[in-house]
Formats: sequence, structure tokens, C-alpha cells
Amino acid sequence: MKKAIIGISVAVIWFVCVIAFAVAAADTSGAAHQFTVLTVKEDAVMNYNSMPVFKELAEETGIEVNWTYNTSAQYSNNIDPVAIKGIDAIYHSGFSNLKLYDYGRRGRIVAIDQYLTSMPNFSKILNERPDIKEALKSPDGHIYSLPRVEEMGLKAYPNILYLNKAWVEQLIDANELPAGVTLTKDDLKDGLDISRKDFKAILEKFNEKDFAGGGKTVPLAFVSGNWQGNESDLIASFGIPENREHKTIVDGKVTFTIEDEKWFEAVREISDWYQRGLIRSSAFTQTDNEFLARGQDGRYGAFYWWEKDTVIAKDKRDDYIIVLPLKDDDGNRYVGVSNELEVEKGECVILSSCADKEGLLSYFDKFFEPEYSAQLNYGSIKSGAFLSEKVNGKLIPNDDHGAQSADDFRMKNAPYGVVYLTQEVWESSVEMESRAKLRLENLEEYVKPYTYEGVTSIPNLNYTQDELNTLNTYEISLSNNIASWFTKAITDGTPTRDSWQNLLSTNRTSINTVLELNQRAYDRYVEAVETAQD
Repeated sequence: MKKAIIGISVAVIWFVCVIAFAVAAADTSGAAHQFTVLTVKEDAVMNYNSMPVFKELAEETGIEVNWTYNTSAQYSNNIDPVAIKGIDAIYHSGFSNLKLYDYGRRGRIVAIDQYLTSMPNFSKILNERPDIKEALKSPDGHIYSLPRVEEMGLKAYPNILYLNKAWVEQLIDANELPAGVTLTKDDLKDGLDISRKDFKAILEKFNEKDFAGGGKTVPLAFVSGNWQGNESDLIASFGIPENREHKTIVDGKVTFTIEDEKWFEAVREISDWYQRGLIRSSAFTQTDNEFLARGQDGRYGAFYWWEKDTVIAKDKRDDYIIVLPLKDDDGNRYVGVSNELEVEKGECVILSSCADKEGLLSYFDKFFEPEYSAQLNYGSIKSGAFLSEKVNGKLIPNDDHGAQSADDFRMKNAPYGVVYLTQEVWESSVEMESRAKLRLENLEEYVKPYTYEGVTSIPNLNYTQDELNTLNTYEISLSNNIASWFTKAITDGTPTRDSWQNLLSTNRTSINTVLELNQRAYDRYVEAVETAQD
């Protein structure tokens, strides 16, 4: 009981401090067109109030926004951030579909679709893109948040397999390639054609030779369950359209991959790789930042990520080549498609307590303009994210950030959040980063041609209130149960068919319910988009 009282006291003290901080930050001497917005920001990111892009917005709109902060840890501990006094909006709210609808129907956040006369840019988007409009709706038909839209064609394919060719060359020089593997040095270039069986044999040699020295060699690295650089394509090589959610659409039907016999066979084989030391326990425990840090010294024999430049130090990048999706025993290759959305809800919500909703929404409406979207997403022109002069009317990225990586620069200088960067914008107003272009080229050549036939991503679906409540009951627990069984099955020894069947049987109600409700919502989505396009 004493521990409980102490815990409650700490939470209350923290909440009071946050409220006091927000109220103090909101004391702006009563001037007109001033707002206070709470945002989720880590300490390493530049102060939003100092960012040139926000200063330019203030000069153009005449609206002053005072940004106040929570770190992600602080924000996640707040069970009701909408209750914080003295703020007008929450940026990077991260609210789920259920939370958006719950806050909206109770009148705690604004139905943005009722203020479109103050938002010409956003209104135009909704008129021209019925798919986006449909994706943003809540069960009552209202739109309660401003979105992030970044359409590059990258998120659907978050994995590319890279192999340490320098280590393979050492095996060739020493005449120690595994039996049956007939690679030559001329073969060691992007687009390496290799079977899963031969790939496994090479990893075993990497493990045996310990090329990194001191036991630091990691034959195959990934971040299990991460949105990118995960194990999904390894599983897909068994002939199944896997993604990290194990849920996809095949020929218009919402499907769980975990029900397929091939999925179980993949888990059993990957468990064998783990028992042989080809995959380390860190693959199931590390964060993506830890994975990136460990890759800098070239200890990875192979790894999944969507580019090598952020994983490998500059002096070792030439050591790694792209491997085509691994061939199965019949010579076929497969990759699934992720459900990572290019249209994200919940980026920004306006509190109903905001005294001038039209004014604040007109400010955020500027975020959808190409030049502002680009600078919000990558860093301002003044910070060096783009060249100061346009070329043929387009902003041109500055790819030279000195000793910093492009990711480091972007993380420190860009607020992200509400942006609108579509194919049309890339073609007319903003040039893509060189590395983004390279990723797209690599995907087009080495990954996308092997997409499992008939597979598509699950779009941002619009559920009814009852469906949201039901999914909230079943979906999270199902996801946790699958993840727990999957990790244990691989790391604790050879998984049995009985244990897999038990996973399916004990979760049958959840599986069937989630499939049924997602199918209903998907069918409605398709019908609504087709109707709007007619």
C-alpha cells in the first residue's frame, strides 16, 4: 500500500509540474495571435522556438506560437495530455484511432473539418485526394487531427539484405567457401543471386572464422519487429507474404500469415539459425539505435535495413553489397509488403479550449505548402538542409552535412510532423535527397519485382465505434501473444507443431474477430474511394 501511495504521489507531482510549466510557457503578455503548443521532442533536437522555419512562419502569418515540450518518456506517462492547462494544441500527439474519436466525440479536441474555410491548403487536399479524406475520418465522419503525408514509395519495402563481400572475398582467397557454394569475386556486386541454403552456409563460415575478431562477429543482424530492418523478408523467403504485423491483404482478402504452414516452417528454420549462432539474442532485444551503433565497426556479416549508409561507417561501406531476396529450394523469391502508412493520422490535434481555433488552424494550414513541408521534414534552408537557390523552381537538398550523417543532421534540425510531400510535390517543387533516390532505385531493381503476387498494404482504415472498441479488446493482446510466442519459439529451442497449433487455437477468437473487422473496414474503404473517384 505504501508503494502504491508513493507511486501515485510521484505521478501527481510530475503532472502538476507539467501543468505549471505549460501555464508558465503560455504567459505571452496577452498579445493577439499567440498560441502555446505542446510537442513531443527529445533533448537533442533543436529548440522549436529557435528553428528558422518557425520564425519564417511567424513573419508570414503574423501568428506567434510558443512551443513547450515533453520528451517521449514524459508524454507516454501522461494518461490525459489533453487535460494540460494553458496549451492550445498538441503536436506529435500520436493519438490512436480510438483515442482521436473518444476525445473528439466528447468535445475535447476540435473537429477540424468544421473549420476548412480557414484552411485552403488542407481543404484542397481533401477535395483532390478522396483516399486521404477517407483515411482521416473518425466513425462519426469528422476529422479530428492533421496528418503527416510523405509519399515516396519506400515504406512498403522496409528491408534490403546486405552482405559483407570483403569477408566472402577472404573465404574465396583462402579457398574456404562452403561446399556447394560456387561464388567468384566477379559475382560480388549489388544484386547478388544466392539461395537461402547457400546464404546460411556462408553465415556459418563467418561465425566460424570470427572475421570481426574478439567474438564480436554477428553473422546476421536485424531488429526484430522494428518497422524497418526486421526479419520479415527472411520469413517471406519461405513463400509467404510476411510483414512485421503478420497481417496483409492478398487478392483483396485480409490475411494472417501466422496461419500458414510455411510460416511455422520459417520459424522452425530461423530457430535453427539462432541455435547455430548465426543470429544473436540482440536481434530480439536491441533498439534500432543500438543496432546502428553496433554496425559502425563492420562487425555484421549480413544485415537487413533499407540502406547501408546509416548502418556502416564510411570507410567500410564499400565492403557491403545488396543481395537479392533469397531463393527458396525451388528457385523462387518472395517479399511481402509492409503496412507502414504514408498517410499518418494523429500528428496534430487542436484543443477545444483554444480561444482562436480559426487562427491556429490557418497557421497549421501553411505546413501543407511544399516549401514549408520540405523544411519541416528535413531542416530549414537557413540551417543548411537545402541549397539557398532553387533549380528550375525546385528546392534542392544539401547532401553535405560535414562530419554529421544525414540522419543526425535531420534529427537535430527538423521538427517532422505535419507535412504534405506527395509524388506531385516531388515532381514540381522539391527534389528528393540523393539517398532517397538511391533507395528507390535499389528497391525497383532488387526488391519490388519479387513482391508476392496479389499482395497490397492495409490502408488507413475507418472503423465504426463498435469496431474500434472491439479491436481495442482483441488486437493488442493478439499482437503481444504472437510476438511472445515468436521470440520464445526461436530462442528457447526448436518450436514444435503442437506449440504453434496451440498459439492459433488459444487466439482463435481474436484472430477471427480482427480479420472480420478489418475486412469489413477494408471493403468500405475500397467502396468509398471508388465512389469518390467516379
